[in-house]
Amino acid sequence: MKLQDIKVSVITPVYNVEDYLEETLDSLVNQTCKNIEIIMVDDGSSDRSPEIIEKYTKLYDNIVFIKQENSGPGAARNNGLDVARGEFVSFVDSDDLLPLDALETMYNAAIEQEADIVTGASLSFNSKETWFIGSHLNNGVYRPGEKNLIANQELLYSLGPCNKLYRRTLIQDIRFPLDIKVTEDQPFVIEAYLRARKMFTVDKIIYNYRSRETETNISLSQTVRVKSVKVLSDIFKSLKLSDQLWDKYIENKEARFAVKTSYYQRIVLADIWPAVRSALNSKKCDVQVKSFKMVLEWAKEMDIHLFNSVTELHRVMTYEIADRFLSLCKESQKLYLEWLKVAFAKFNPGSLHQLEISRKKAVFLATKKSAKKNSLMPIRTFLLKRKIKKVRTLGRMAVARRIVLPLAGLLPQKKKITFASNKFPVLADSFLEIYKQLVELRPGYEIKGHLKKKKTFKDFCRLYYDMATSEYVILDDYYRHLYKLKLPKRTEVIQIWHAAGAFKKFGHSAVGYLESNTREFENQAHQSYTKAVVTSQEIVPHYAEAFNMPEKDIYPLGLARTDFFFNKDALEYNREKYYGTYSKLRGKKVITYAPTFRGGPGKRSNFQMNLDLIGMAKELGDEYILVLKLHPSVNRNVKIPEEAQEFVINMSANDISNVLAITDILISDYSSLVFEYALLERPMIFFAYDLKQYLEDRGFYYEYTDFVPGPIVSTTEEIIELVKKDDFDLEKVKEFKERFFDHLDGQSAKRFVETLIKP
Repeated sequence: MKLQDIKVSVITPVYNVEDYLEETLDSLVNQTCKNIEIIMVDDGSSDRSPEIIEKYTKLYDNIVFIKQENSGPGAARNNGLDVARGEFVSFVDSDDLLPLDALETMYNAAIEQEADIVTGASLSFNSKETWFIGSHLNNGVYRPGEKNLIANQELLYSLGPCNKLYRRTLIQDIRFPLDIKVTEDQPFVIEAYLRARKMFTVDKIIYNYRSRETETNISLSQTVRVKSVKVLSDIFKSLKLSDQLWDKYIENKEARFAVKTSYYQRIVLADIWPAVRSALNSKKCDVQVKSFKMVLEWAKEMDIHLFNSVTELHRVMTYEIADRFLSLCKESQKLYLEWLKVAFAKFNPGSLHQLEISRKKAVFLATKKSAKKNSLMPIRTFLLKRKIKKVRTLGRMAVARRIVLPLAGLLPQKKKITFASNKFPVLADSFLEIYKQLVELRPGYEIKGHLKKKKTFKDFCRLYYDMATSEYVILDDYYRHLYKLKLPKRTEVIQIWHAAGAFKKFGHSAVGYLESNTREFENQAHQSYTKAVVTSQEIVPHYAEAFNMPEKDIYPLGLARTDFFFNKDALEYNREKYYGTYSKLRGKKVITYAPTFRGGPGKRSNFQMNLDLIGMAKELGDEYILVLKLHPSVNRNVKIPEEAQEFVINMSANDISNVLAITDILISDYSSLVFEYALLERPMIFFAYDLKQYLEDRGFYYEYTDFVPGPIVSTTEEIIELVKKDDFDLEKVKEFKERFFDHLDGQSAKRFVETLIKP
C-alpha cells in the first residue's frame, strides 16, 4: 500500500462473521476521515470471511489483509499492532459498525485537545432496535470533556478496546495476553488509561455494537452466558494482570485503593456475577463446583479492607446465591457454606449494617444464621417459609378474584362510587377534580378510593367488594386488578384515561408495532369498560378502536384535570409558588423539556437526553432557564453538567400541570401533554430526533409532520436558533386547541358528573 501520512490505523480481528463482515467493511471504507489504513486480521475463519476480505482488498488499496491460525482476538489485535503505521490506532470488531464520521470526529478531537485517548458514546443494536448501553449510561461514561482515570473512574465501565482512539506511541509496546479469551482486553485498556496524559470524550455517537440474535452465531462477548468455568478462569487471570498495573502506575496509596475498588466493583457486577449466575442456571454440578471454588479462593486471598469496599461482592456471596439456593447441587451447597464463613469472617460492622437494611434483609439474615451455625438449615427454613407464604398469597388472591367478587355481585348494590388507580397514592389529577364535583353535585354517594399501594389480602377483598357493589367504578389508566374480569352488569366502569387528545397509538390501535402489547393482552385489559371519556368528538373513533368498544359509549366531555388551565387564580398562585420555591426562575423565561418515554422498562432505563445542556446554557442562559420534566423511569439516569447547573432545574418530580403552567416555551416530542399545553396558546418545539424509529415502534393517529402545532427539529442548534428568533405561529397552536377540545370552559369535571353520574 502506498498510502502515506496515515492518520488512523483501524485493526479488526475476523473470525467466522460472513453474515456481518460486508456491512462492517462498508462502514470502514466509507469513513469521512481520509488517510486511514484498515488492517483486517483473519483468525483462521472456516467460512467465507477471507473471501469477502479479498474482494474488498481489490477494491480499496488502504486495506491490509493478514492471516493467522486460530489464536483468538488478542493475538489478532497484536498482529495488527505489529504492522500499524497510523498516528492513532482504533479497534473495530468485525460485526460492529462505525458511524461514517466516527474516525474523523475522534481524530480531530485528539489533535485539538492534544489527547492520547479519545472516546465517545456508543449504541447497541440488533435487527429491530438500537439502545444506549446501560452500564455506560448509568455511570456517566458518555459525559463529554477531559478525563483521567483517577478522577473519572466511570471509565472502568468502558474497558472494551473498541469505541476509542489511541495515540500509537501510547500503546506501541502494550499487547493483549494470548492465554485469555474473555476479558483479555481489560489489562490492555487499563494500562492505556493509566499511561495517558490526557483523555477526552466527544459528545457524539462514535460506535455501534451489534447484539447477535441467533444462539448458533453468538459473539465472544456473549459466551459468558454459556461457558462459566472458562470465563471465570479467564477473568481471574485478567485480574492478576490488572492488579500489577495499579501498583505500577498509581503512586498515591489512597488513589490506588479507590481505583482498584471501583474496578473490582465493576468486574463483579459485569463479569463475575453473570458467570456465576450462568453456572447456577446450568444445573450442572461440575460447572457449579468449579466456578464456586474459583470465587472462593479469590475471596479468601482478598485484602480485608478491599473486600469490605467491594459491596457488589457482598450481595453475590450472600443473598444472591441464597435466593437461588435450590439450583445448587449438594457439592456446591457445601462450597456456598464456605463462601458464607469466609464472607462473615471478613465483614466489618458497616458492611453488615448495609446488608441488614437492604431490600433483601430477610434472606440475608438467613445467610447470617447459616454462617454462625455452620449449617445451611436456616436458609432452607427461610426458603420453605417464603414458598408457603407465596402459595398462601396466590391462593388468597384467587379467593378475592374468584369468590369475593362474584359473591359481592349478589349483594344489594349501594349508592357508591369507587376510584381505582395504580398511578397515584392519593386522589390527584382528574380524580381530584371529579371528586370535588361529586361532593358538590352528588353528595348522596359514598366515595371509595383504591389507589397505589402494596395491597394485602384484605385490601383485595375490599377492592373487589367495593367494585362489585358500586354503581360506578372510575379508572384513569390500565388497571391490572381488573384484567380478565368483568364486573356485574349493573356496574358502570368508566375509563377517563390519563392522556388528552389522540397522539401516539395505544391499546388495540398499537397492536402490530414493535413497542406494543398483544391483542389478547389488550382484550383482557379493556374488556370491562362500559363508557370512556375523551376531549373531542374527532377522536372518539380512535378511542373506540383503542379500547375495542362502540363509539356510542365514548363521551367527548373533556379531561377533568385540564380545568386547572382555565382557573386564573390557580394559575397565578401556581406561578408565585414556583417563584418562591425556585428563585432562579425570577426574571427568566422558562423553557421546559418534557419528552415521552421510549420502549419497555429496560430501554427506558437507558434513556439518554440528546439535548446539549452546556450549549443551551451558553447561548440562552442570560434570558431563559431550562426546566426538565422527565418520565420517572428515566429521570434517575440524567445528570446535569456542572457548566449548566445555573441554567437547568430538574422538576421531574413535580406535577406536570403545574410545570406546564409556568412554561413559556415547551420542547417535547411525542407526548400527549402537548394537548394540555395548547390550552395556554404558547409556543411549542418538537424535538423529534428519532422520528423514523419511533414511527416503527409506536405509530401515530395522524401524520406527524402535518399534525404537530410547532416546528420539528432534530438538533440542539436548531432549538437554540428557534428560541432566539422567537417567531412562533401561535395561530396554529390555537387551531390545534380548538380541534381537540370541544369544550373550552374549564367545566370538564362538572360536565362528567352531570352527564354520567345520575342524581
